[in-house]
This record gives sequence, C-alpha cells and structure tokens, in this order.
Amino acid sequence: MNSRDLARLVEGKLWGHGIELKRPAPFAQAKKDELTFYTGDDPGELEKSDAGCVLTRVKPARFAARSLIVVEDVRRAWAKALDAFPSPYEEKAEDLVYVAGSAKVASPTVLLPFTYVGPEVEIGTECVIGPNVTVHAKTRIGSGVRIGAGSVIGSPGFGYITDQDGKHLPINHLGIVVIENDVHIGAGVCIDRGTVSETRIGEGTRIDNLVHIAHNVRIGRNCIITGQCGIAGSAVLEDGVVLAGQSGVKDHVHIGAGAVVYAKSAVFKNVAPGERVSGIPARPHRTTLRAQARLYRDGTAEDS
Repeated sequence: MNSRDLARLVEGKLWGHGIELKRPAPFAQAKKDELTFYTGDDPGELEKSDAGCVLTRVKPARFAARSLIVVEDVRRAWAKALDAFPSPYEEKAEDLVYVAGSAKVASPTVLLPFTYVGPEVEIGTECVIGPNVTVHAKTRIGSGVRIGAGSVIGSPGFGYITDQDGKHLPINHLGIVVIENDVHIGAGVCIDRGTVSETRIGEGTRIDNLVHIAHNVRIGRNCIITGQCGIAGSAVLEDGVVLAGQSGVKDHVHIGAGAVVYAKSAVFKNVAPGERVSGIPARPHRTTLRAQARLYRDGTAEDS
C-alpha cells in the first residue's frame, strides 16, 4: 500500500513523500519499507524509528525526507491501517471441511480446513471460521463473525442429575447457540448450547482465547471477555460489560450494563450497572483496595 492511499484511508495528513509499504511492524523494528505507529509526544523519540511511514499525532518539524501521517487518534488509525494489509484469514481454501447437507452457509464466508458444520446450522455472510472449529447442530451465527482455531460452539452443557445410587445422569440439552453479527471469538473457546432455550452472544462482543461460556448464558452487545474467563450457566451480562482475565461468574448472576470485573475476581452475586468490582468474592473495587491496604498495614499478612 502507498502511504498516500493510507493517509486517505485513516483520514490523516501526509507529511513527506509517498512510499510503498510492504507490511506493518513494531516501532523499534520497523524498516524503510514498513509502517509503524507512535503514540508519544516526543519528536526526538519519533526520530529514532527507521520506519518508512509512521502514524503519529506529532506534527513534524524536520521530517521532510520521511513519510509521516498525522492523525488525532493514533490507535484507531493503526487499527484501520492493519485492516488494509492482507490477513491470514483471507485464505479461501476450504479443503477437508465438513458441512452437513441441511446447513446453510452464506457467501462470502470462509471455512478454513478441518472445520465441522453440523446439521441445520446457519452461518451469515462475511464470516471467517478458523481451522479445527466445531459448530454443532442448529447453531445460528450472524454476519461478520470471526471464530478462532479450535473453538467449539454448541456442545452440550455441563448438566447432571444425581440419582439415589449416586450416579450422575446427564441432562439432554435441546437448545441452541445464537451468535449475533460482528462477534469475534478467539481460539479454544467453548460456548455451550442452551438446555431447552438458547445461549446468546450479543452483537459486537469480543471474546478472547480460552473462555468458557456455559448453557443458557446471555451476553449483551459490545461486551469484552478476556482470556481464561468462565461464565456459569444462566448468567446474564448486559451491554458493555468487561470481564478481565481469569475472572469467573457464578450461575444465575446478573451483571448490569457497563460494569467492569477486574482480573482474577469471582462474582457470586448481582453487580449493578456501571459498577467496578474485584476480589474473591467480588466487591466494589474501592472496598477491596481498602481491605487489602488495611490487611498489609496492620501486619496481619506477611510477604512470602
């Protein structure tokens, strides 16, 4: 891509001359035919980069021999720029893919090798289903969805009844999974089907690698669920909820819109909209910080 075209794409102002850019690269490693970005404000630091073109908010003073694109929001411009370069997900090969005869896959959608698409599955347009993904029967996937390698969508939930002899008898799961438009799901994610209704992932939600979402969970729009989180059955996350890494949510808990759960927290009761919670059990974040401060200040806990 030429830096002149890129400047138009990211709605920035080009300084210096237009050059051909082969690929994006980190700031410290970028070469003369590569694109990078700089979020700081120090022109001297910016000058250290050997990149052919830099996305920055620093207006140039002496960079006439370089190609800079000045933008207001560097990270947003960087994200737009990355979309302009070829992605490994643009591979079109569909060898060794199984699609059941009753499934419906809209075009253009890419199914990468070793993907399984079960009976009565519906997948919308412009999706990318990564290699070794399993999409079980009757799952509904909207348009613009990305699912990373090795994820499993629609497997039976972890539901059992213990009989009088102590045996754990499985509960048949007859529900489905519904994934709305523009959802991104990482690698190694497991989303269980509902018991008799549905497990639903709302539009625009982003799910990191190695997340487990149990049966009947309902997740709203534009949520962020980061790596190694677990959400137990029938929990509800309203729009815009953020779960930081390795946090867990108890079954049937309701988390209000815009709430944030900090890393390694365990949510055992409902969380109000907009609230920030942390700890085990999760409490308002400021309460947790005060408790930890008092614990160590009083000398009742020793460093190991």
